[in-house]
Parts: sequence; structure tokens; C-alpha cells
Amino acid sequence: MKLSHYIICTIAFGACIFITGCASNIVAAGPDTYFVSYGPLPITMSAAKAKAHCYQLASEWCKARGLVMVPVSSNEQNAIPGRAGSAELTFRALKPGDPDIKRATIEAPDTTQRIETR
Repeated sequence: MKLSHYIICTIAFGACIFITGCASNIVAAGPDTYFVSYGPLPITMSAAKAKAHCYQLASEWCKARGLVMVPVSSNEQNAIPGRAGSAELTFRALKPGDPDIKRATIEAPDTTQRIETR
């Protein structure tokens, strides 16, 4: 009987993660450059909302350290049957007055999709 209790708890924990989504910690990705992601997205959450959450996390992280968040690139994918959605943001954390702070030009990732017909 104890074993079934552990199985039920494990399934419930997995369901909670699936329903709520999960934000990653902010990770260093180079000099003054950081990365944050949010996913897998619950089916009820749009990728745009998850992307906004990434921007909010990055801004709060920089503000807490007295820095300015400058987005570099971002990507998002809505959840579809068979594939979990996600959002990610790469940003720079710069000191106020840094000459590299300017209007952000966000780059989309360079991707190519191949469609094969058989």
C-alpha cells in the first residue's frame, strides 16, 4: 500500500509541473550576457505570456543588481499536441550609462524548417 502512495505523489507532482510550467534560473551565457527560459508551458498558457514572464524575470534580476536589462534575442513556441511550448530570452546586464545601452534590436533565432513529402 505504501508503494501506491509514492506513485500517486509522483504523478501528482508531475501533473503540477505540467499544469503550471517552470521558469529556469538566470544562467550566465558569456560576458555580461545571460539566459532565462520558461517551459514546458501548460496547454492553457500562450507563448507570448511566457515570453513576457521571461522579460519580467530578467528585468527584476538586473534591477536588483543595479543593472539595465538589454534584450539580445528571444524565441517562443506555443504548445501543440505532441510538443510542449516554451519561451526563452538572452539578454545583457549592463551598468547604467554603458554606451552599449541603446534601442534593442531583438533577433529571432536563425532556423530552417525542412518539409518532406513522401
